[in-house]
This record gives sequence, C-alpha cells and structure tokens, in this order.
Amino acid sequence: MKSAQGLQASRHFAPAAPSVSGSRGRAWAQRVLTPQISLPGIAVLTGLALVATPFIATVVRSALSGPEGDLVLSLRNFAALFQDQRFYSALGITVVTGLAATILSCFFGLALAWIVARTDTPGRSWFDTLNLVPFFLSPFVGAVSWTYLAAPNAGLLNTVVSRYFSGPADFLNIFSVGGVIWVLALFYTPYVYLFLIGPMRRMDPALEDAARVHGAGFGHMVRHVTAPLMLPALLSGALIVFVTSAGLFDVPLALASPRAINTIPTTVYSMVQYPSDYGKAAAIGVMVMAVTVFFALAQRAYLSRRSYATVTGKGYRPRTIQLGRWRYAALALELFYVTCGVVLPMLALIFVSLSTLWTGWPDFARMSLANFDHVLFNHDLARRALKNSLIIAVLGATIGVLLGTLQSYYLQRGRGRLRTAMDSVLSLPLGIPGIILGLGILIFLIRTPLYATLWIILIAYIARFLPLATRGISAMLLALGGDLEESARASGASWAQTVRVIVLPLIKPALVAAWLMLFVIFIRELGATILLYAQGTETISVAMVILGEQNFGHVAALALVQTLMLVAAFMLFRLTRSSILES
Repeated sequence: MKSAQGLQASRHFAPAAPSVSGSRGRAWAQRVLTPQISLPGIAVLTGLALVATPFIATVVRSALSGPEGDLVLSLRNFAALFQDQRFYSALGITVVTGLAATILSCFFGLALAWIVARTDTPGRSWFDTLNLVPFFLSPFVGAVSWTYLAAPNAGLLNTVVSRYFSGPADFLNIFSVGGVIWVLALFYTPYVYLFLIGPMRRMDPALEDAARVHGAGFGHMVRHVTAPLMLPALLSGALIVFVTSAGLFDVPLALASPRAINTIPTTVYSMVQYPSDYGKAAAIGVMVMAVTVFFALAQRAYLSRRSYATVTGKGYRPRTIQLGRWRYAALALELFYVTCGVVLPMLALIFVSLSTLWTGWPDFARMSLANFDHVLFNHDLARRALKNSLIIAVLGATIGVLLGTLQSYYLQRGRGRLRTAMDSVLSLPLGIPGIILGLGILIFLIRTPLYATLWIILIAYIARFLPLATRGISAMLLALGGDLEESARASGASWAQTVRVIVLPLIKPALVAAWLMLFVIFIRELGATILLYAQGTETISVAMVILGEQNFGHVAALALVQTLMLVAAFMLFRLTRSSILES
C-alpha cells in the first residue's frame, strides 16, 4: 500500500484528465476555424456590419440634440421635424410620386412582359433586349436628357409643338411633379418587367384555356386569371419600385429642386448643407429605415399566406397568343416605351453635346466635338471623375462579388439555424435610399481618416448594393445542388479544392453577371455619393451635377461618355449568356 504522502504525490504529478468542456471547446474551435465555416462567416459578419453600422449611427445621432460639442439625449429632433411644414410637404410629394410612378411602371412592365412572353407581336426578341436598356442607364442622365426635351421654351419637343403645330412653347413642363413621375416610371419599368417575364414564360396556358372554355372574354381572362397569378411577382416588383423610386435622389434633384419642389431625399440633402442640421436629417433617416423594414416584413408575411402555383407537374408547351389586328397596337406600345425611354433621351443628349449653344433646336451647321474634347482632355474635374468612377466600379465590383459569393455559400450551404433571418437582414439595404445610407455612413465615419477619401464612397456602394450580388449568386447555387460537392469531398478533396474546381466554374455565369451588374450601378450611382464626396473624390454623376450649373453641352458630353460605358457593360452582360432573366 502506498502511504498517504505517496498518494498525494501521485495525485500531484499525475497528468490531469482532459475535461469534457475543454474537449468540446477544442472541437468547436477546430470546426469553426476551418475555411468552410470561417470565410463565409466572416463575409456574413461583414455584411451585417455594413447594414447595422449606418443604421445604429443614424439612430444615435437622431437622439442627440443641441450645439455640436454639447449634444444631449432627447427627442427634440423628431419634435422639431413634426412641427416643420416643409417636412409634411416633402413627405406628401414623395408618397405621390412614388405611388404614381409605381402604378405607371406596373402598367408598362406587365404589358411589355405579356407582349414579349405570350403574344405574336413582331420583333419580340428585339424588344426583349430593348426593354432592359433603361435599367442600365442612369436615372439622373435620363432626367437631364428630358430637360433638353421638355423644358418650357427650350425643350426639343416644345419647339416641335411650337413650330409645326402652332402650340405654346411651354406645352410640356418637365420641371414638375408630373415630370418626376414620368421619368421615374420610364426608368423603373424594367424592374417590374424583370420580375414578370420569367413567370409569364413558365405559366401553364391550360389555366387560361379553362377560363376561355367557360366563356370568359379576353379582358376578363387577363383580369381574373393572368393578372392574379402574376400577383407575387407584380407585388415584389411594385414594392421595390415604390421604395426605390420614392427614395431616389437623382430625378427630383434634376426636375423638382429647380422649382423649389422637395421630396424626402432632397430635403435630407438640404439639411446636411451649411448650416447643417444632422439631427433632423438623421430623424428622417430613422423613419425611412423603419418604413423600409415594415414594407419588407409586410410583403414577406402576405406572400407566405397565399399560394400562387403557376407551373404544374403536367407537361405543356407555352402557347403564343394570336392577337390578330391587335398585334399592331401591342407593337405601338412597345415602340412608344422604347422611344420615350431610350431613343428620345439619347437623341437629345447627342444634339446638346454637339451644340456650342443649346436653344431648343439643333443647329446642324455649327455642330462640333468641342464639348467632348473639353470634357475628355481639358477639364480637370471631368477627367478626375472618370478616373475615380472607374477605380470605384472595378474595385467595388470585385470586392462585392467576393463577399457575395461567400455570403451565398453560407446562405445556401450553411447549417446555421439563423440563415433565413440573416438573409432578410442582409437584403435590407436594397430598400434603403442611397442618400439615407450615405447619411448614416457619413455620421459614423466623418471623424475618421476615411472621410473625404474614395474609400468611404466605396464602403457606401458595397453596403447598399452587395445584396444584389448575393441574390444572383445564391440563385445559381440553389439551382446547382450539393451532390457534386459531396462527391468531391468523399473523394478526398478539401473544401478549397472543391470550391475552386467544381463550384466556381459552374457558377461562373452568375459571377460575371453580378460583377457587371455592380460595375454598371457603381458607375451611375449618385444618391449614396452626394453626401460623401469631397474635392478630389468626385464621381461622374457628381461631376454632372456640378457642371449642370455651368454648361449644358459639357453635361451632355459627359453623360454620353457615361452612357457609352454603361452600354458597353450591358452588351458584355448579354454576351455572357447569363441573363438576369434566368435567375
């Protein structure tokens, strides 16, 4: 027998048995620190930070009032806002323009999608592409071009009315609430079209046949069969159009602000100008963000309670509807939209950019390339803006696709229980107006070295538009399934090898499409930039705003250069055969 001292010594020097909690901790660390878990997790945390940071900064600043350096917690900013009649006026105009633009966009989008997908209208394949062109153009450029078309006494269309129809020279007035609604509807119709064209092509025509057999007329069938079945896609498109158009800064700045007509975004912009009132601006931002979250939750709850099955298990072939004489009416509607959304704006930009002095009518004898020469080679602001936009677009699109790919992998391949909630939170920036998100980032980073650099603009762009890349790539991953990856892992391939050899090549079309999409949006974005730029960090859109106060010809020339860049990206997008219609 061992003595008591020996037992104590043996206990003292014996190796300690591993604890259960220690083993679990090491196992958890080994599992979490693998690239398969850590890299997508870091991307998701980055996305959450990009969402939460401007939101929290805006909420905190809205609750602080008083002079700078002596801020106190209170609700004075909200109280002052609700006592300001300008706020109510801006709110009313914002709601009216958003609702009207949404209704008009839904009409155009539903009609154009039905014409292309279901009818025998001539030129459908061409219109399938042309209907998307306004989606890739800048709404600000569209608004500027319509000022050249419909400005009182100086617009090209007003000049035509005056010269050839003996009408008044101010027959059209684009500087109005109606003008804002018209331009917003033209440039947001493709959003509704994209939501509807896929379901239109996949809908079982037997549902319409049943209605016709029971005596339903064409109009009755469209109202009671086709339109209700398109309701989920139509509602999704309408919600996005309303939230984004109501929160758009570009078009009201060009068409409403010159006549002292303010919307919520332009009101926020004016509050941040000297003398600034960040508290009231932040209070508006908090309310806009709250409304955005409410609409997103309401849409999700509404659609989750209803069934809209349009594709059955039976085999069928989508049937083309023979319109007869009405096919020419459908063709006329297509031509009207493409003319107003693409042809006329581009024609106006070309005429103005080639004119030394724009008076409402092109002087062909005096046209020259002087404006392009000045903008591209002699104007420091324009050349700097082109360079900055290209840097931000290329770098931002690359970072966005990288983060979007990792986030998509987490959302589609991860095992976490919070994936659905994470997906909802990560998608929130899509509904937040750019100027509101830019305000939050400005409040958060204004006292850091990032302020007044290109990096703060890059952060704002990625924060707002990263969900677009994540959604597109997630759709491709969802369609891909996990069998090939499981086979590769069973054969001994590591996660990195599986992703590099199998996953990335198969989702390459979605990656290219997402990169080009972000590139296009970053080139044209204005709302998220207008509060963040400083001298030396101007982008193309900001340069056009500045030049708009100096020379119309220079603005038109720079707008055409930006448009050519966007059209080139659009053509590359189509050549990749990774059309967003398939996602």
